[in-house]
Amino acid sequence: MRAVLCLVAAALMWGLNFHLLKIMIGSVHVMEAGFWRYLFAVCSLVFLLRKDVAGWAAFRANSKGVLLVGLLGLFCFNLFLFSGLNHTTSINASLVMSLNPVATILVARLFLKTNLSPRQIAAAILGVTGVIYLVSKGNIHDLRQLVFLKGDLLVVIAMLLSAGYNSWVTKYRGALDNQSFTFFTNLICLLAFVVILPFFAHPRPMEYETSFWIAAVTFGVLGTGVTYLLWNYGLSRLGASRAGVFMNIIPLATAATAVLFGEELMTYHYVSGALILVALLVAQRFTGR
Repeated sequence: MRAVLCLVAAALMWGLNFHLLKIMIGSVHVMEAGFWRYLFAVCSLVFLLRKDVAGWAAFRANSKGVLLVGLLGLFCFNLFLFSGLNHTTSINASLVMSLNPVATILVARLFLKTNLSPRQIAAAILGVTGVIYLVSKGNIHDLRQLVFLKGDLLVVIAMLLSAGYNSWVTKYRGALDNQSFTFFTNLICLLAFVVILPFFAHPRPMEYETSFWIAAVTFGVLGTGVTYLLWNYGLSRLGASRAGVFMNIIPLATAATAVLFGEELMTYHYVSGALILVALLVAQRFTGR
């Protein structure tokens, strides 16, 4: 149950991230937003973990997994997602990302050789149905009018990297504990942003408004550092394919937290929420067997 609560909490906080990112990119380039995100994430992990992080020898012994997850699962995921959002609509991106749980199951089958049960497949289908109903605002027929753009391909790559993240953490974490692995992978992602940032933006932190810094700190500390600690813990307990279905909570949480930003909940929010909840219950029943 503790692992389930960690996954739910992580997904809920990730749902808030889309609103925080929107505030940040209103002031800075998306790559700079990624830099600030992981700078505050790493700082928060240093403060929270302190002496709980393994030393340099442990990092070197498990460097393959750390570099793979840090560069592909975190940095490249952010790079492709942020770039894709510049060239597509939020609805298109939401539809593509809604395939994450199904992709996670397939990637877990490929990398981890996990078995797929009918109950697991049913949970994934229910969850995706709920997300599609959500992003279509209750009118599935409207999806026929969508025009897919070049940015959608970038979001597809981001979605596949996100699905791969779950399997790579499970397979390549090695002997590192959850805290150390989370810290090192976030640090690698931050260093990658430091290298690439000068090609996209030149930060002027003294010119940014208070709202930007509130969003950046919240995004980095709660929406990244703490969230990845929780998610990686749940992932290590339930496995990639079982944890993947909890990703369906993210778009629902994004819609629910929109109330905090003046938006109104509609009937389709409740219907999609019910479908996603049923999917989670089905998946959890599978987990407990």
